[in-house]
Amino acid sequence: MPLNLYFSFVTYVCAVTFMPGPNNVLLLSAAGQTGFKRCLPLLFGIWSGLITVMTAAGAFCTVLNSLIPQAAPFLKYVGAAYILYLAWVTLRRKPVSKEDGKALTLTFKNGFLLQFLNVKVIMLGLAAFPGYFLPYGNGILNIILFAVTMTVCCGIGNLIWAFFGSILNPLYEKKYRIINAVMAVLLLYCAIRIVL
Repeated sequence: MPLNLYFSFVTYVCAVTFMPGPNNVLLLSAAGQTGFKRCLPLLFGIWSGLITVMTAAGAFCTVLNSLIPQAAPFLKYVGAAYILYLAWVTLRRKPVSKEDGKALTLTFKNGFLLQFLNVKVIMLGLAAFPGYFLPYGNGILNIILFAVTMTVCCGIGNLIWAFFGSILNPLYEKKYRIINAVMAVLLLYCAIRIVL
């Protein structure tokens, strides 16, 4: 893979993964309720799950490309539909009360398992690998580079959301309708970009 294409990939991943999604919204809420430090097991679980899912996505795309090259373009529509659903949920979301925050389960296991249910992460892996890495070889090094880069970029976004969640929660409680509307519009934009 050419170096300039790799930097383009990193820019794309950072732009997409810094947007609201299940991981970032969960970390924002959890850190706002319990503080940044109590979210660390959840954060480490998310990162471990991310690298596992991204490795599997790279391997899956490699195998799928060799068996059915025509199937990959249809995956983007499933991803866009899920992101539209997330936009709707985000728009309707209300602040988590202090009592609800006590019920949050911030374990490594929950963060890890969330990645296998997080369609945004799965679709991101299934969409990015064929577009950026598959044309430059099917080797294990491409899959590893992809998985590590995705995890690092997502991890930076996760840290930012958790940090701001622990600091900005009082602002969110007062202005949640406006903030949710902005996040929903950003998600809508992401869904449109995937399809187009």
